Amino acid sequence: MRVFLLAAAGVAALAGCFPTEITGTRQDGSRIALMFYPGGNRLKDLVIIDGRNHFGQGQYQMDDPLADVGFRFEDGTRVQAECTLQGQDIMGDPECQEYTVYRSDFPQIPEGTRFPRPEMF
Repeated sequence: MRVFLLAAAGVAALAGCFPTEITGTRQDGSRIALMFYPGGNRLKDLVIIDGRNHFGQGQYQMDDPLADVGFRFEDGTRVQAECTLQGQDIMGDPECQEYTVYRSDFPQIPEGTRFPRPEMF
């Protein structure tokens, strides 16, 4: 019984650790795939690219579906993208369908890289 309770507590603790898989296309046509783990209030956000962990802070506005998104890495490098393809969600409200990187100090995600809107869950 104790083992079950410990296992159940462990599963519950990890329930919020679901990543968002984000795939995109660089300007040269090559593909990029990354995993984004939101850290919350106490932990830094995590991006995994090519098996390497990069900690930092995701930058997005939950109340503005067409706002720019970005990520600031711990070393200060940044990636920022703007909405370049707008659409509507199932309720008819505006949402961004595609983002294009317009500023990047991070070599793996160069300017011009395009990402479709990620599914958060």
